[in-house]
Amino acid sequence: MPRIVKTVCSHDCPDACSVLVTVEDDDENPGGARAVQFRGDPGHPVTRGFLCGKVNTYEQTVYSSERVLHPLRRCGPKGEGRFERVSWKEAVSVIAERINIASRESGGESLLQYTYAGTMGLVNRNCPNALFNRLGATQLRQNICYYGADEGYRVTVGSGYGVDPEDTVHSDLIIVWGSNVVTTQVHLMPFLDEARKKGARMIVIDPYRNRTARVADQWLGIRPGTDAALALALMHILERDGLLNRDFIERRTTGFKRLSREVLPRFEPARAAKLTGLSEDDIESLARELAGASAPLIKVGIGIGRSTRGGGAVRAICSLAGFTGSYEALGGGVQFDTGCEFQLELDSINRPDWLEGEPRSLNMTDIGPALCDWQDPPIRFLYVHGTNPAATAPLQARVHAGLAREDLFTVVHERFLTDTARYADIVLPAPTFAEYADLYKAYGHLYLQYAEPAIAPLGESRCNLEVVQALAKELGYDDPWFNLDTREHARALLSGSHPNLEGLDPESILAGETTRLNIPRKTCGFGKRFETPSGKLEFYSSELEAQGLAPLVDYTEPAEEDLERYPLRLITPPAHSFLNSSFGNLEKARRREGGGPFLLIHPDDAGEVVDGDLVEISNRQGSVRLSARVTTDTNKGTLVAEGTWWPSHGLEGRGINLLTSNRLTDLGGGSTFHDNRVELKKI
Repeated sequence: MPRIVKTVCSHDCPDACSVLVTVEDDDENPGGARAVQFRGDPGHPVTRGFLCGKVNTYEQTVYSSERVLHPLRRCGPKGEGRFERVSWKEAVSVIAERINIASRESGGESLLQYTYAGTMGLVNRNCPNALFNRLGATQLRQNICYYGADEGYRVTVGSGYGVDPEDTVHSDLIIVWGSNVVTTQVHLMPFLDEARKKGARMIVIDPYRNRTARVADQWLGIRPGTDAALALALMHILERDGLLNRDFIERRTTGFKRLSREVLPRFEPARAAKLTGLSEDDIESLARELAGASAPLIKVGIGIGRSTRGGGAVRAICSLAGFTGSYEALGGGVQFDTGCEFQLELDSINRPDWLEGEPRSLNMTDIGPALCDWQDPPIRFLYVHGTNPAATAPLQARVHAGLAREDLFTVVHERFLTDTARYADIVLPAPTFAEYADLYKAYGHLYLQYAEPAIAPLGESRCNLEVVQALAKELGYDDPWFNLDTREHARALLSGSHPNLEGLDPESILAGETTRLNIPRKTCGFGKRFETPSGKLEFYSSELEAQGLAPLVDYTEPAEEDLERYPLRLITPPAHSFLNSSFGNLEKARRREGGGPFLLIHPDDAGEVVDGDLVEISNRQGSVRLSARVTTDTNKGTLVAEGTWWPSHGLEGRGINLLTSNRLTDLGGGSTFHDNRVELKKI
């Protein structure tokens, strides 16, 4: 008899969907069960009964013939992907032995855990940190995704959710700035659509006409990295024409006079048009629309932060919303990230108290140079889970060279033989989200969820917690922490006393009840106070000044090198059918994305290139070949390569991140995946 089990999608997405899995008895496996359907939970206030195209056929992922179902040991050259099956006992014994050898001979810093959000489950994502803290390993700074945008937001308006996604229905103007919502946060779209039905216009500001821009009322194709110049020009016009909210500015901001005197005069519309590639008319019109709206919403995407001046861009956009005073309007202001509101007791799972001294740290973007160049000590043991650096990290050639070192022992905990796993000495089988329990927060809504497994783990797959417990036992650690199960760890995470958790019942959450944080509905996130040192929106940041950084919101043109040799800018936004590198192994997903990597090229940049031609783009890091699509969906001077295709699915085994650098953002030290100079030629 079929039964329904509620679980949660673990993939790195703002929506953290509640998923209903239909489970049937498995005739081929007596006593077992099989997941036959995945659908959205209609009772969840944000999931609302539907899933994205990546997950609504998730049974294809769960039962893929390519799943890694048993521990594997390398039996061929690194990178070739030749393995033999071994037992869990043997795999754990070998891993512990190599940890002990590296620690004894080179110290704890020769060990590195390299991880990101392959699972968003709070227990399984974080529990390996405790083990590697106990080992004194090199620490990991997870800056590969959002750090630039997040820091720009934080130093301007502070930590806070800004606009509850459910309140966006009250917006009367929607500006989606640097975010492809249809692809990366599809469960926000019904709320935006409801606002549009009430009369709100939706304008997309993005370097290319993505799926969200195609369904918008207007697309403004801005040059990559010039977002701050546009925001400052809009502020210039609002002040010039007396359209700004002076009452709000006087009550709730600091630094306005200096901004008005020292910065805004430089951003007249004519100059901004030259910088951004937009027309003066479009800039003037957008300023008037902002001024005329009572609750204008700016949906800010993480992608804005992935350029050299990305943090400053988000600062400027948050400041623009301050000029309109929209932070006090229901449905108005900036909608960025709700994750900061889940004030859970993460120390109980990370165990920072086990870390002795101050081991060195690694920025995720520097994994290639670290593996190739670091000495005193070199990285000798690498444990990878929840990420695929051979595909997703910048300086890809160096990453592959580092992973190929014979003196590096690499363990990869994965569901599939990714490009990274093909370099591993040991591959451990990981479960899908349908196969393990965990506690989930979100960064696109305000609900906590706990999920039990829908089915038993396939093959011999084990979740992170089970692997950590097995390794700890083999290493001789007997702390009671290593004996706690997922539910006990989750209960500890929920034990905090933050006001957002007040009144929440941990046992109800652990029973699977979708639970909203203690945040009132229909309340403006920054309606009363900005979480900054001054308690106000800061056009001028004393904190940045103390760090030796520019304290005023501003934009300066970057000092570009080798423009004649590398005249085109390359951006690498998400593909609709992939999630970072997840799902890239599925033939169905690759087919939906055109069958192979492609490059969007504006007709003015194409020369003799026509659709389907093979082209090569190159810079100092190397060269990559892709199929050409000549289109006005991108701007002159901007090339677009959608999706993190696995290098093994690209031409000549090369992925797009061969061309991306490890340069960091102006604020926060984030990655700059959308800030690459290249040249283009037809093959």
